[in-house]
Amino acid sequence: MGVELDYTQGRNGQKPEITFSVLGTRGERIQVSFDAKGQPIGKEGDELQSWIGVLAREHIPIWIADFRSADLEPRKERVWLEVVTSFTVDESHKKQVLKSCGESAKCFQYDLYQAFVRDHIDDESVWQRPAKVVNNYPTISQDDWERFITYRRTGDFKRLSDQGIERRKKSKYGSTTGRDGYRKRDQEIFEKTGSYADRHVIWRDTRIKPDGEYKNPSIKIIGDQIDELTQQETQGSFESVGIEDILTKSLGNPEHSGRLRGQSKFVKQAQYYNAMHVPRENPEVSFMKRQLAALERTVQELCAKHGINRETMAEEAAPETVDQHNSFKASCTLNEKDADAPDPQPMPNESKECQLFLTDFINGGEVLVALGRAYMDCVPTDTVHGIPLGAGNVRVTISVPKFKRALLPIPTNEATYIEEAVGGFVAWPKKLVVIQSSLSQASRGPSQAPDPEAKGRKRIKKRAGRKKLQSQPEVQQQTEEEVPPTFDFDAIPIELRPLAYYAQSSLSDGSQISCPPQQSDEMPIYIGYEDVYDFITFKEISASSIMVYISYLSDCCARAGLDQRFVFISPFLVSPVQQNVDRVAYIRERADNIIRIITNIPRGRLVLMPYNSDQHWILAVINPWDDSVLYFNPLGNDPGEDFQQLITLALNDWKLLVGRGITKRRNCKTLIQTARCPIQQGNVQCGYFVLGFMREITLNVDGLALLQNKTSYNEADLNLVRQEWTTYVMSFIQY
Repeated sequence: MGVELDYTQGRNGQKPEITFSVLGTRGERIQVSFDAKGQPIGKEGDELQSWIGVLAREHIPIWIADFRSADLEPRKERVWLEVVTSFTVDESHKKQVLKSCGESAKCFQYDLYQAFVRDHIDDESVWQRPAKVVNNYPTISQDDWERFITYRRTGDFKRLSDQGIERRKKSKYGSTTGRDGYRKRDQEIFEKTGSYADRHVIWRDTRIKPDGEYKNPSIKIIGDQIDELTQQETQGSFESVGIEDILTKSLGNPEHSGRLRGQSKFVKQAQYYNAMHVPRENPEVSFMKRQLAALERTVQELCAKHGINRETMAEEAAPETVDQHNSFKASCTLNEKDADAPDPQPMPNESKECQLFLTDFINGGEVLVALGRAYMDCVPTDTVHGIPLGAGNVRVTISVPKFKRALLPIPTNEATYIEEAVGGFVAWPKKLVVIQSSLSQASRGPSQAPDPEAKGRKRIKKRAGRKKLQSQPEVQQQTEEEVPPTFDFDAIPIELRPLAYYAQSSLSDGSQISCPPQQSDEMPIYIGYEDVYDFITFKEISASSIMVYISYLSDCCARAGLDQRFVFISPFLVSPVQQNVDRVAYIRERADNIIRIITNIPRGRLVLMPYNSDQHWILAVINPWDDSVLYFNPLGNDPGEDFQQLITLALNDWKLLVGRGITKRRNCKTLIQTARCPIQQGNVQCGYFVLGFMREITLNVDGLALLQNKTSYNEADLNLVRQEWTTYVMSFIQY
């Protein structure tokens, strides 16, 4: 601390605000305050930033290419020690301080390169330290300088430098402020108004020159768009939801998952939300509200234009009685004269999940090309898109194509290839349709083999959280057509009733709701009447229902800029669904599914894996880079043998694949920690608890810690999950 360096000039011509000798003679630590966004504030905050820059130049070698290098850990600890020796800074800001140190070191390397190396990179004289470096930066040794030059001559540095130059060329919206411009502008506004400004205000203000003009025409276009959206928000025609705010809309591209535009490097998205009280409502609900508000304004304008009294009109148009149960079918009601007319083309009510094959005329045999549902009770006179099925064919719907560009065996006017027929009806040769009971079980969630003695019984005894067992086709011989259960609307929470009404009126015939998948390249998720009925009536839920909520959480994370924190694995890929198969090969197949998904994920990203065994739902949280697995079981039990073998095989093979190596023998058991979590009290709650676990982890900054500190979920907690699921599914209904 006694060394005094005479820095004549710093980055961008700025002089350092503080030196070693100044801090060394104070005799007491400086108290640094941080605002609600986590930014150091006041003069003390400025001094801390300057001091971090000094420490970066003293302790971080100029030849270091990656500040994340493990070799730097002792030096980082030294930097932190010197910071807390001179300043009062809480341990919670350590990561932030060290990140700032890394950025300062990188900027210092850039300054040295620009001033002394870039124009002389191929000269032999560049290997000798310039006199200014020797005089002004005595901590840089000749060996440090030579290693610095060596790296700058490598192809890796040239490639990174060219990439940086290209990115810089694309930057059209540079600010007019210097160091820490966002942070200081934020503080100025807070000191004047007592509240924080929205980030679009700071972004715009830092790009206006002293004469009041924007820095360039491109920025003016964005500034005008910001002003227009601000006015729309005041009028109620635009609403900021999460990261989809005025600045994101004005710039026209999504927010990066790291730092926020219009905010200093210290501000994280979660901190900004908390400080600004940014609304984080379900985006679909918010969109629906905006649509309804716009529709209401249009109706008001039309009524005013034509002199219509809406109250009088509503009284005249109101029917004497309204059947609430059929209100959602109003637009589909037959004309009175056709009410008794028979349906010319009845849709078969019963469909079965199936595999769809095509004949391989070259190599012989048959090839599985798609998964779907088949209506086996069709007759040759039934039609598909107005064309009779013909003898030997059945009506099918395709849900999962295996070969997207394979030709349909019976093309239609609308579809020639399999990928074009997804979600619609096509004809398929009956001999190439294979009905499989295991597929039927998978759609409802994995289950064990059926009990033959259960034949004829409407309900069997269930263990905690079990799903109803689906009977094999040869066992499920019934003389009467199965009638789907009906809703008791009075017993359903009011928030869930709209979907119940729709399901009762529109899904009981076998129709389905198509929901978007988690990833854009995956197939849609289809929700049928039984899925909706079980979810709304608080019964055992299916794997498809789990996948819908995963899609909802993925969407929330993406809109909040948190989609880089988590990866989800479908329970269909990992749960032990199939029975009577080679157990070793089946575990191998499911482990390969895990490896395929986690192979390219970066460090720090968590993998959330819902898993169903013996008809009970659990959640696994995997951090492959830390070789850790947290096992959340709503019953509190330890993981079973299948789960342990699956995870161990997947992670061990993944480590070999990415070149990390294994210190223990290949077939060792991965350490799986049974984590604390809320414990279910009922028999069918496990699926809802797993949804709550995933929500807790993904939508909270410290979600894992928060979840492990909870011991139970109350009715309100579970109803929140049910309401979100219901609202999300409703948003994809096409009336």
